[in-house]
Amino acid sequence: MDIAKKDNSLGYSLLLFIYKVLGYKAVSFILNFVALYYVLFARKVKVDLESFYNAQNIKLTNKIFFKHIKSFATSLLDRFVSRINPENFTYNGVNQEYLDTFKESGGIVLLSHFGGWASSTHNLSTKNIPPMNVVMQDNTNKSMQEVEADVKDENKQNVKIIDVNQGAFATNIQIANVLMQGEIVAMMADRVADEKRKIKVKFFSKDVYINKDPFDIAKRMNKPMIVVHTINKGSREYEARYYKIDSENNTLEENAQNYMDILEEVVKEYPYQWYNFYDYFI
Repeated sequence: MDIAKKDNSLGYSLLLFIYKVLGYKAVSFILNFVALYYVLFARKVKVDLESFYNAQNIKLTNKIFFKHIKSFATSLLDRFVSRINPENFTYNGVNQEYLDTFKESGGIVLLSHFGGWASSTHNLSTKNIPPMNVVMQDNTNKSMQEVEADVKDENKQNVKIIDVNQGAFATNIQIANVLMQGEIVAMMADRVADEKRKIKVKFFSKDVYINKDPFDIAKRMNKPMIVVHTINKGSREYEARYYKIDSENNTLEENAQNYMDILEEVVKEYPYQWYNFYDYFI
């Protein structure tokens, strides 16, 4: 079960309505029941997470599973709410010096399905940087797209979507074009987007496949790469962490493993904020 791809448009709309009427705390309380539902009825989701916790010698109890799902639900809520009332969110640790790397020629931001990834592009878009293009697979149905559009209209962002559903060739052309224009491309590197475009790396001393494209593109186009992890530290409070990847001097394989080593370190600190709900290891 991929809990991120379910048609939950009605549920999101209802939660956003409650947020507008009763506030954030009311919605956060309701999410406890959402998490409880998964603990009681989503056995496969828990089974798929077990390999992730086993790799860290952690027993996946129902209590941990509950906290994990509640964390994920909160990240999705914040994805929408941060666009409605961004002034109510705190992002600590923003490194403008690292972001200034992109001012002259653009570059690649590496994201992961971790922490506040769903709202991190919004936070980055408010900084003094070139336009941002997020490469993603838009699997949301029409009703969910309408929910997102309604929310975005309340707070316009300097963010555009490059939809990988248009095909690999068209996607790569679009990525190359915006990079040549000096813009930023944000890409998820922790999941394989195309089975023909994957690279093997180590994660908790086990083999995994990740997305080869961002590392390959950076090498070919000589563009800087920065890893950004946005960690949920509390109610509407996030900490941004930035890491440079030496895409110019390292090999593609070294860059991919460096990215994964960074992800492993932050995941060790905040395992509940890991949002890949499938058996991740080869």
